[in-house]
Amino acid sequence: MALEKKSTKDDADKSSEKVSKKSASKNSSEKNTDTVKKSTKKDEDAKKSSSSKKKHPERSGNPAKAAKALEEESRAAANRVSRTPTKVKDTASPRWYAPTMVTLLVIGLLWVVTTYLFNGQYPLPYFTKHHATDWLLNGNLYIGFLIMMSGFLGLLRWK
Repeated sequence: MALEKKSTKDDADKSSEKVSKKSASKNSSEKNTDTVKKSTKKDEDAKKSSSSKKKHPERSGNPAKAAKALEEESRAAANRVSRTPTKVKDTASPRWYAPTMVTLLVIGLLWVVTTYLFNGQYPLPYFTKHHATDWLLNGNLYIGFLIMMSGFLGLLRWK
């Protein structure tokens, strides 16, 4: 009896091993067929897409497709980043530029103050002697304001 029990257990173990081997081989064969089906499906899709799309839409007879292709090319070119260093042009003003413009502002201010202090006789007495009755009587003020304006406009262009 002990022998019979042992043999039935061995038979049961062997049969379960056979069943598990069969199920494993079925599962692996099903997986292989699924992967083969998927890969052939992908190949077919790739063939369809390559045959349905033209490689050069800009050469198409349709002007809309050609314009779209050119637009995509220009976007791609704009998005490309150059990795090579390039020398940047120096656009800053020279070092002497700002001090010169500030000096013009100060000289113009001093010109106007001098004109007021000496009733238009200085820095240039020409205007009071020769143009006592016309609009050039205040020529010294005009000159002072022109000097200040040139300094101010120069500072607007300073970088």
